Amino acid sequence: MSGRLLIAPQWLGKSGLWQIDAKGTRKPVDADDIGLSDDIADRLESWMDAFDAIYDEANEAASDFASEAERAAWEAEGAALAAAIAADLGPDWQIAHDFTAWRRTIKA
Repeated sequence: MSGRLLIAPQWLGKSGLWQIDAKGTRKPVDADDIGLSDDIADRLESWMDAFDAIYDEANEAASDFASEAERAAWEAEGAALAAAIAADLGPDWQIAHDFTAWRRTIKA
């Protein structure tokens, strides 16, 4: 299996993984769909749980991490996950990430 994968969080119930087709269209996928190891899938789930925990459904614009340090730690884990996913999937996959799009979406 090969392809392009984007790691970009989205609220509640999403895995944070998007497979990108030849036209650039995003399709949400789960770790199992692309064959990630259980260890990486568990790390990804914990990382997304931390993201979901900051979501304020009543006031999306207020959704944010408690501090810059907390956000930086979450982004660092995301970058480490991206590297682990790339290693797990192998050289036939292109891995990219966007950890800030959610802020642009809700603040607009």
